[in-house]
Amino acid sequence: MKKVLTLLFGGLIALTLFVSTGNTAKAAGECGCNALLITGSERNKIVSELLKSDGFKNKKMELKEKGYTWNGAKNIEVINLIDYNAILTAAAFTNNNGEEIMFIFKDGKFLYSDPMIPEEALMELQTFLAIQ
Repeated sequence: MKKVLTLLFGGLIALTLFVSTGNTAKAAGECGCNALLITGSERNKIVSELLKSDGFKNKKMELKEKGYTWNGAKNIEVINLIDYNAILTAAAFTNNNGEEIMFIFKDGKFLYSDPMIPEEALMELQTFLAIQ
């Protein structure tokens, strides 16, 4: 959970650095977001929807071709970003070097992965969160 929360907060902090006006040093120092880890039957329902989505299936197949291994549904975390009215899911995959990398989805659409968050993915994340 710590890893996913760090990833999400880091992504949001990076997003504020690229998008917001004002003091960027202040934006980097505090996230200002309100997040909740979703568990139980609600989590299971969201994970089930993710697993059925074309976005997840396509990304999973793409990663498998690159040598990644999916860590299974039990390792999917669901986070509710309350301030943004957004629910994100983070699926863990392991690369050839044995590093666990989280791939973030919203509504079954791939957004970005940790540890690298390209600027284009941040703009997509901003668009998704703005629509909500």
